[in-house]
Amino acid sequence: MSTDTRYADLPYPALLRTPRWRWWRPVVGLVVALLTVLVASVTVVLLTLAVEALRGAPVNPRDDASLDADHPLGLAATNLVIATLIPAAALAVLVVHRERPGVLASVVGRLRLVLLGRLLAVAAVIVVVFFAATFLVPPVGLGPLDAPAPGTLVGLVVVILLTTPLQAAAEEVGFRGYLTQAVASFWSRPVVGAAVAGVLSAALFALAHGSQDPILFADRLAFGAVASWLVWRTGGLEASIALHVANNGVGLLFTAATGSVQDSLERTTLDWPVAALDVAMMLLYAAVVSRLTRRWHVAVRRAPGLLALSRPPGVGYPGSRSSTPPPAGDRPPWGMG
Repeated sequence: MSTDTRYADLPYPALLRTPRWRWWRPVVGLVVALLTVLVASVTVVLLTLAVEALRGAPVNPRDDASLDADHPLGLAATNLVIATLIPAAALAVLVVHRERPGVLASVVGRLRLVLLGRLLAVAAVIVVVFFAATFLVPPVGLGPLDAPAPGTLVGLVVVILLTTPLQAAAEEVGFRGYLTQAVASFWSRPVVGAAVAGVLSAALFALAHGSQDPILFADRLAFGAVASWLVWRTGGLEASIALHVANNGVGLLFTAATGSVQDSLERTTLDWPVAALDVAMMLLYAAVVSRLTRRWHVAVRRAPGLLALSRPPGVGYPGSRSSTPPPAGDRPPWGMG
């Protein structure tokens, strides 16, 4: 297979721009991903309703109250529906683009777990500090408190800890991952592709949250833009996943304790002082990550040797295997780990 250097030293958004790229692959890939999300989401919802029916609860597939996020099962279903973005994106990359799904994670072809853990700790500290600061913004106070029953609260906390990281990571894989790479692949100049893809993915990310006022839309647009910059700056999704997990996790744990999870998910307005604090939090995190990226010597571009590993293994015939054995201990860049 060709190891043309034009396709080697590339930033994260351009990883699908390989010798196998054709104009139709991103188009078909996006369709495949959307259809996969649709089918998988319906499956998750139907399974959830079936569990509710077995518990004796009244269910109505047309009634959103059947999946109320203020209850553990409803919140789990909500998060798992979003989590279907991960297999959908992986399927599109593997089947349509004929690349390893690991390119969705980073320029090294896998999720860098140590880096993710470090950045998650950084994000958690920054998010908690700024989240606490929002209570100093007038009107001061925690708002109405309606704590759920202890059993419900424990269930919500467990669901948040187990599924919210998956939900947040899935949004990054879908918007900053596959959508960004699919759009950026149309441009031969990586900088142009990254810029266009970053703007488009940020706008679609904000729009995907439904009805909202201009301030809330701007806040979500800023999150998408900062996350896109982080992906380009760090060569992978780890920094944006860490910020997304910390932001969603802290917010949901608070709303679980106050019985307002569903209200927070359906929020349509945001006060501008809170939005300003939120954007300041994002920018501070981005600045810290940029500095740490240099200090930790994080790989931000694909190394030439990884291009030959980007293609998924095919089905061969006896005798077609290469006579040269792989280097001992070489880790195949497959999947998200």
